[in-house]
Amino acid sequence: MISHLRGLITDTGEGYVVIETGGIGFKVLMTGEDIIRVSKEEGPVRVFTHLAVREDAFTLYGFSDPYNLDVFLLLIGVNRIGPQMALSVLSQIPGPELVHAIASEDEKRLTRLSGIGQRNAKRLILELKDRVAALQKLTPPPGTGKPLSSGEDAVEALVALGFNSRESYEAVDSALRSDPGADAPLLLRSALALLKERRKV
Repeated sequence: MISHLRGLITDTGEGYVVIETGGIGFKVLMTGEDIIRVSKEEGPVRVFTHLAVREDAFTLYGFSDPYNLDVFLLLIGVNRIGPQMALSVLSQIPGPELVHAIASEDEKRLTRLSGIGQRNAKRLILELKDRVAALQKLTPPPGTGKPLSSGEDAVEALVALGFNSRESYEAVDSALRSDPGADAPLLLRSALALLKERRKV
């Protein structure tokens, strides 16, 4: 699986960017907000990706941070929600706000999303309420904008070191529970120690 791409943006279009790396241009489907975000960066950009494989197509979905990639992966794990619908959902609502809506069982907020009717809203809550717990630890209250900077920084550092986003979030979540006031360097050290212990088992 292609976990992330790092390269130069050579083209953009409605709902996608083309990232050139190693002489190959990869078309990556993204939300409008993420396209704007990565397009503002100078030089090489890094995009966290999921490769969806079908009989007739290989499609890359990309995100500017591992948090929204994890939310996307949770969504496509729900029955009857495919990658296109999941990307559409995240185009309408920020990942942290979606996580909060699921965790708080806010069915009304979910049904306002295009493509998510009452049945799918109930399904999201039923299947994901317990699974979003780790992500919610790194999610601020609605309206504050983005995941907690110390936790997010620690997660991004772990991903850069080669750990996958899910195990990185779980390790940082454990570190945050042990020391809620810890800064990013301390969270990183604690999470690294935990990950090394888990890999010994």
